[in-house]
Amino acid sequence: MAQSKTYPIWMLRFVPRGRWGRWIAATVILAIGLAIYAPAVAIVAADPARWRNYFAWPPALFFVCAIAYIVPTFHFASARAHRALDDLAPYCRDVDDLAAARAGIGQRSMSWLIRIVLMSVALWLVQSRLLTGSWEYMWARTGEGYVAIVMDFGSLPVWLTMNTAISALVRNALTFRALVPKLETNLLDPQSFMPIGRMAVTSTLVVVGAMASLSIMWIDGPTNLWTTLPALLIFTPVIALLLLLPVWPLHRDLLRQRAEAVAAAQARVPARSGEADPDAFELAQALALRRELSRLPVWPFDVGSVTRFVSYAVIVPLTWAGAALIEMLVNVLLE
Repeated sequence: MAQSKTYPIWMLRFVPRGRWGRWIAATVILAIGLAIYAPAVAIVAADPARWRNYFAWPPALFFVCAIAYIVPTFHFASARAHRALDDLAPYCRDVDDLAAARAGIGQRSMSWLIRIVLMSVALWLVQSRLLTGSWEYMWARTGEGYVAIVMDFGSLPVWLTMNTAISALVRNALTFRALVPKLETNLLDPQSFMPIGRMAVTSTLVVVGAMASLSIMWIDGPTNLWTTLPALLIFTPVIALLLLLPVWPLHRDLLRQRAEAVAAAQARVPARSGEADPDAFELAQALALRRELSRLPVWPFDVGSVTRFVSYAVIVPLTWAGAALIEMLVNVLLE
């Protein structure tokens, strides 16, 4: 059966090659976004009475910053996924399985892209309907000029970028999940399974940073719940999926290996009844082996991965607290 032709994900193409490629991409996105949204924000600020139904600068800044963050960070996560495959190559039973996994990272079919576009448009329509209150008013607003078009359609590229990244990362997680049974994992060789944990933790960085950027919309005061709730409802389970999809089957395999190793070590410990007194040295060796085997990790997370994930986790509450503090300072200065 012929496979459909695949293409590089557009976000990966946007990042130029080289050491500073991700920084260049982020800078270009920020410049383009500010060039589009700054005039609209200035128009709203100049005549707030006329444009009272339109939000001010925080949501526009969020649109720009979210895309400028997701694109290079997704590129970074994809590069880490390829590095994980390089590290796992010596432990893969079949080179064809490894080649298939490599092809699944960063490459998608045209039908996949069409589905992502349709889903993004659908989510944007639902959110816009919730924000405006009616379909009629929502479409009527688009005829009010540049400000209306920019502000109303501003969240659409964010939905497209976010859905592309999330869908691709989940697909990557499924690729590694399928690869786990085809690896010669060894409980005594952490290098045979730790790359999967590092890849899973890095993938969450894209989603955690996007969650943190939502706080930008709260800087200027209370905001409509529907501007942030849909994204939060999507982000929260995605983080769990990115971690557990590739890690859980590996954890179960490592747990099985440890149980078998501990049982084998236990078999070397003589029973007290019906046997002659065992040699003290051999008994100490058997007990020490059993103890050390029972302490072996069964999760593919080393100290660096755990530290990195904890640092990612505190980003969200810190940025939200920072947004609240900035809002308080602005109110104090204006009063």
